[in-house]
Amino acid sequence: MRKAVFLFTLLFVFNSCSSDDDVVDAALNGTWVLNKASCFCGFGEDFDFSGHKLTFDSSEQRVIVENTDDTWFVAESGTYTFINNGSTININGRLYTYDIEGNSLNLIFVDNPDIADDEIGLFYTKD
Repeated sequence: MRKAVFLFTLLFVFNSCSSDDDVVDAALNGTWVLNKASCFCGFGEDFDFSGHKLTFDSSEQRVIVENTDDTWFVAESGTYTFINNGSTININGRLYTYDIEGNSLNLIFVDNPDIADDEIGLFYTKD
């Protein structure tokens, strides 16, 4: 009987420590088009941000990053997994706080205080 209780307890502990504790935010799903970037970046005032898109699939924890040229803000073009804990999102090893209000998504890079000028804010609209 003690073995059965021990095995049941052990099974319960291992099942409660799973990766399905990640947040699935349905509002994040869909394609987001970059409108503006606030950073110490070297682009001109007439830079066209609209070719930079993020397409999220929260149920698969996958994001497709699209860029129009060699310039990228979140990651190079490709498909990546992401981790969402509800207030921050980790895309390709880069951590961002995020906020969704209606059709607007704001990503703020969680910067390293030891590195000057690595702050960046990215402002998207749902497509």
